[in-house]
Amino acid sequence: MTRRYSYDLRMKIFKAVDDGLSIVKACKIFNISRNTIYRLKHLKRETGDIKANLMASQRL
Repeated sequence: MTRRYSYDLRMKIFKAVDDGLSIVKACKIFNISRNTIYRLKHLKRETGDIKANLMASQRL
């Protein structure tokens, strides 16, 4: 099962990478996978924000 990261944590991760921290170092510091950061970057590029989408149970 995937884990939902809080918006605050997503912002910290994104800011750290934007400020020049390498993706590998950010992964170690925040204990996340590289794929998570790449998905955040893709989400920002596609939607303009890094807010999590609603889970299926929340959409009902």
